[in-house]
Amino acid sequence: MILRGEVFASGTVLDGPEGIDEMADVLRVRAHPEFTTTVVGGSGPPRESTGVEGFKELLRDWISPYEAFQLEVEDVIAKDDKLVFLARQVATTKHGGVEVETESASVWWVEEGRVSKAVFYLNRQAALKAVGIDPDRP
Repeated sequence: MILRGEVFASGTVLDGPEGIDEMADVLRVRAHPEFTTTVVGGSGPPRESTGVEGFKELLRDWISPYEAFQLEVEDVIAKDDKLVFLARQVATTKHGGVEVETESASVWWVEEGRVSKAVFYLNRQAALKAVGIDPDRP
């Protein structure tokens, strides 16, 4: 189900903390016992956590500067034992109400039918390169 891209397919929209909860609900059923999450932002070292609660904590921190946050899945690419979710993030800052929009991606590794790792990238090209996909592909 996850490896076929049926969960969070293209066109899926996840809103704020509720969207994080939706992803966490799937992971509670489909996560590997040693599931890890990594967030690779624009600056600073990557942040990592374990388990579904760690997943939620990292992503809630990721969206904490925003009054409103929406993640739209634009495409899902299956590559070996990985799923690459290409997404668009649209958010409104808490301070100043500035709307920001950026392309991002996450890579989910699947092991024995369970998600073993999820890595969220603010830079879509970095995510594609990390799994050996040409970021300039058509």
